[in-house]
Amino acid sequence: MKDLSITQEYMICTVNGKGTIPSYNQKAVACLIVSGLLEMELAKCISINDKKVSVCAELPAGLAYLRPLYNVINQDKPVKIAKVVEAFTIAFTNKKLRELENALMTSLQEAGVAEPVKAGILGNKDCYVPQKNIVTGVIEKIRAELLEDGEISEDVIILTALMAKAGNLKDYFSKYERKELKNRIEAIKKSEAGTLAKEMIQHIEALEMTAFISTMFSNI
Repeated sequence: MKDLSITQEYMICTVNGKGTIPSYNQKAVACLIVSGLLEMELAKCISINDKKVSVCAELPAGLAYLRPLYNVINQDKPVKIAKVVEAFTIAFTNKKLRELENALMTSLQEAGVAEPVKAGILGNKDCYVPQKNIVTGVIEKIRAELLEDGEISEDVIILTALMAKAGNLKDYFSKYERKELKNRIEAIKKSEAGTLAKEMIQHIEALEMTAFISTMFSNI
């Protein structure tokens, strides 16, 4: 199994038994988009400025699973982040969201960490879901790094911050553990060290505020 990206690990910990994120769970969908934006920004193929995003380079082959998101951004002029999120959350159909999910789940299957299942009303639709031991492995990595003494990787901090914003830490951690995780993230935010993880947590909060404002208005 090759190393997985933050977005792939977020997907592993967020999808349901059909390998999808329900479109009504708009916080989780918004955090998926935020994760993809962060990953592409770190790869320097998009730039984010003043609540807008624009393409500045070709999407790397290693991020092919983000192609549906990249295509929404790839316009003649910068696109508002809120509009990008809306494309995946409040469209009349959830076609774009399913395209992104399918691309991600296919990448997980190719990485050997997802397995086929039958879904759909008649049970005749082929889907992929993360293997249970892989989900457990990601969660135990978070638990080991953030709840025990030792080195903390920036990827784990960012993944945990995204899961906290999406509200799905409760699916894997006790109330006490969730409190400890959030305290650890807050401590990193308030530290004087200018680490990438600290910058990314601040970036996540700024992006998710823009993203969640979009989802909030979509429900009015």
